Amino acid sequence: MRGKCLFGPVWSRRLGSSLGINLTPYKTCDLDCVYCECGVTTVLTVRRKEYISPEEVIENLARYRESLRFREAPPSYLTFAGFGEPTLNSGLGKIVRFIKEHFPQSRLALITNGTLFGYYPELFAEVEGVDLLIPSLDAGLETTFEGINRPHPSLDFGRYVQGLIRLREHFRGEIWLEVFIVEGLNDTEQEIEALKEKINRISPHRVHINSVDRNPAEDWVRAPSWERLQQIAQVLKGEVIVSSPACVLSPSHP
Repeated sequence: MRGKCLFGPVWSRRLGSSLGINLTPYKTCDLDCVYCECGVTTVLTVRRKEYISPEEVIENLARYRESLRFREAPPSYLTFAGFGEPTLNSGLGKIVRFIKEHFPQSRLALITNGTLFGYYPELFAEVEGVDLLIPSLDAGLETTFEGINRPHPSLDFGRYVQGLIRLREHFRGEIWLEVFIVEGLNDTEQEIEALKEKINRISPHRVHINSVDRNPAEDWVRAPSWERLQQIAQVLKGEVIVSSPACVLSPSHP
């Protein structure tokens, strides 16, 4: 999987048959989440560039489109996911345009931590062709954000949240917000109320509550009880989704 820009298609509970598209080298991200199933972030950066060239991705997509596997069973979704944060790749918009032109029978999804929408206004135009955005918000308080997501030092929590609010205002497709719950970090009443306030301002179409299901980056990470996850889902007006992606970097379960 390392070094590949396409993987799958795999079966996803949320998306059905999904072809994954990876746009960064292994573990290149602007967050170092304690729960990430892919391990700790090795390149912590907020710099956008062509980490994997759009030409390489497009060439692989074109080859896949001509394959017998695609002709017999086109995937329900083409999904930007993989081993790093997809929006770090500055060629994202070019790849989106190619997919919308050449894969009209499939929908396009982007799994992202959502942090960069508050910093790069051009991203709003780049994702215009995406049908479904699945960003993350794991904290209602800045200290919790720092503890669970371990962001690049230049990232500001308030700006991150404001970027998600602006995304909802600009984006014409669906937004499913994912909240990953870690026992002892963001499952307190105070934290959940703060999360609720921010989710209300973002106003996503759906809220998905997730927790650890596979090996996390830090071995002390634990999931709350199923009962507690259900309680949190009621407060946040969401649904519990466990054993779907453990993070936006999951190459196996978009």
